Amino acid sequence: MAIKVEVFTSKPPCSGGRLLLKIIDKIREEYREKTEVEIYKGVNPKLGEYNIETSPAVVIDSDIRIIGVCPSEETLKEALREAGV
Repeated sequence: MAIKVEVFTSKPPCSGGRLLLKIIDKIREEYREKTEVEIYKGVNPKLGEYNIETSPAVVIDSDIRIIGVCPSEETLKEALREAGV
């Protein structure tokens, strides 16, 4: 079963959000079958569900893993490994 990865950015994305979207594209390529990526730009009801007030943010398998900063590619991969990918 694929691990759900939810990405939140402002609309239009800030510099950190733009970089995160580029990293997420690489992650999608590398972990095709293992992840299901959803990207939310701007205000979205999901923000309230997770009580996220700062972007960019990454939620992996319903667990808020990164908030307020753009992670490095390696940090994001480590978070995915910890989630079982």
